[in-house]
Amino acid sequence: MTATRAARHGGSHQPALDGVRGVAILLVLGQHAPTRPLVDGFLGVTVFFGISGYLITTLLVRELRTGRIDVRAFYRRRAARLYPALLTVAAVTVVVVLVARPDLGVGQVLAPAGAAATYTTSLFDWAGHPFATQDYLNYTWTLSVEEQFYLVWPFALLWAYRRSPRLFAAVTVSLIGVTLVLNLFLGLSRQVHFDPHEYFGTDTNALPILVGALLAVVLHHGWLPDAVGRLAFFALPAVALLPALAYRDDTDHTSLVVVAGTALTLVVLTGVVTRPGSAVGRLLASAPLRWLGERSYSIYLWSVLARIAVLSWFGHSVVGDGVWVAMFVVLAEVSFRFVERPLRARFAPAVQRREEITPTV
Repeated sequence: MTATRAARHGGSHQPALDGVRGVAILLVLGQHAPTRPLVDGFLGVTVFFGISGYLITTLLVRELRTGRIDVRAFYRRRAARLYPALLTVAAVTVVVVLVARPDLGVGQVLAPAGAAATYTTSLFDWAGHPFATQDYLNYTWTLSVEEQFYLVWPFALLWAYRRSPRLFAAVTVSLIGVTLVLNLFLGLSRQVHFDPHEYFGTDTNALPILVGALLAVVLHHGWLPDAVGRLAFFALPAVALLPALAYRDDTDHTSLVVVAGTALTLVVLTGVVTRPGSAVGRLLASAPLRWLGERSYSIYLWSVLARIAVLSWFGHSVVGDGVWVAMFVVLAEVSFRFVERPLRARFAPAVQRREEITPTV
C-alpha cells in the first residue's frame, strides 16, 4: 500500500503520534523547569496545536462518512477527556492559593479557576487583564485557544466540508494564508518586548491548528502524491530542530516562532503518518516517548503547580529541577490512572475512547 493510502486507510491510533506529543511536552517542560533551560520557549504548545488539528479533524472527517457529525457526542467526549483532570488541578490550586496567598481575596482566587473551567483564560490575557494569581492557572490559556477553535470547527465541517471537500480545503488554505500573514506582520514589522495579542491570541495561534486540520483532509482524500512520503527523511532533522528553535525563542518574536514551529510540525506529522515504519516513526513510537505522550495532559496541568512549590523551596536550582520532575511525574501518574482514565471510561462512548486521543496540553 502506498504512503498516502496508508495514511488514509490506517487505524486511528498511531503510536508515533503519542511520541510527537511526548516531544511536545518535553519542550513545554523545558520552559517550566525551575532552571528554565529553554528560557521563554513555548514551541511545545505550537506542536500540540498542530497534532490536535490533525487528529480531531481526522476523527470528524471519518465520522462524516456517515453523512453527519454527532456534535453532542463530540463535545461529550471532549468534556470527558479534559474536565476531570482540569477540575481536579483547579480545585487543588484554589486551596493552595488560598493558603499560600492570604493577600488575595476569595474572588481573586476563584476568578481564574472559573476562567480555566470555561476556557476563557486566553481572552483575559489577550485583552491585557491577567489574573492576580498569575502563574497558578494562567497556563490554561492554551486550553482556551484550542477549545475556542473547536466550538466552531465541527459546524464548519458540517456546513462546508460536507458540501464540497475541495472547496473546504481551499477555504482552509485561505485561512492559513491570513493567519500566516498576520504572524509574519506582527513578528517582522515591530520591535515589541511582549505583545499579549501575539502570544495569547486565538487568531495568531490558529495557524498550527489549521495546518494540522488541512493535512488531515488532504491525506484522507489522498490528494498528496506518494512522493510526499519522502518528507519522512526530513522528519528526523525536524524533530532535532524543535528544541534548537525553542532554545532560541524569545518573547520579542513569538509569532515568528509559531510560523517556524508550524512548519517543523507539519514535516514531522507528514513523515510519521505517511511512513510510520521509518526511523523517526520508530523513534517516536518508542516506549518512553509514548509514556510521556499519553500522560502529557496531566503532566502539563500538574507541572506548573509543582514548579511554584519547588521554587519556594529550592529556587532556580538543579536540585529543584530534580525534585520538580519527581513531583509532577507522581502527580500526573496518579491523576492519569485514578482520575482521567476512569472518568473518561465512564462518560465517553466506548467506541470513541481509543480513537480520540486528544493532544490537548
